[in-house]
Amino acid sequence: MIKPELYIGLRLEMTRGDDLSVYVTRVEDLSRLEFAVGVPFGDHAVEVFHPGDEVFCSFGDKNAHALWGFATRVLRREVQGIPLYYLSLPTNFKRVQRRNFFRLRTLAQAKFRVMGDLPWHSAYVLDISAGGARLSHRDPLAYLDMVEITFALPKTELHFILQGRVVRVERVDSQGVHLFHSGIEFINLPIGTQDRLVGYVFARVSETKRTRGE
Repeated sequence: MIKPELYIGLRLEMTRGDDLSVYVTRVEDLSRLEFAVGVPFGDHAVEVFHPGDEVFCSFGDKNAHALWGFATRVLRREVQGIPLYYLSLPTNFKRVQRRNFFRLRTLAQAKFRVMGDLPWHSAYVLDISAGGARLSHRDPLAYLDMVEITFALPKTELHFILQGRVVRVERVDSQGVHLFHSGIEFINLPIGTQDRLVGYVFARVSETKRTRGE
């Protein structure tokens, strides 16, 4: 059983309550009962936390190719050359499941094929997260099919060729055209690729919130 651990220099992503914003920081100090992080940044701005704030932290484990998370509470803020936030040391870690990643609606051209087959089929990515995607396509897929997907994300130079498993298939007829919407769970996803997807989704979510004035 792999047991995750905090260590000095570990990159953490912090969320607070129902706020979708993600704040990035690093572990700067550790003791038996608490740990300290640097000032968290979100959307290129410093974020202020207060004693008593409950936060959820997550971090990637490159060795286990997993994402771990834990709940904690802000204890105090100190300035010792640099500002530090002290938080209670977690007693329990939980593996963050891919289905818990934020999902972003989008529309991106894509191609897919069943693993082992040669022809690629056209599709559109309807939504995306770091754990999977939903495709709209004409050529049918079956539940548990193993597929390859290639697509580029809007407003970026990010291009992906990913492997996935079909976990849901729904037939959708639109104006006399037979279409399928398929849910794809990514598999064998390198943690660096996962980080790029997480970063893209959160950047677009934050952009949408700013546009709405939230």
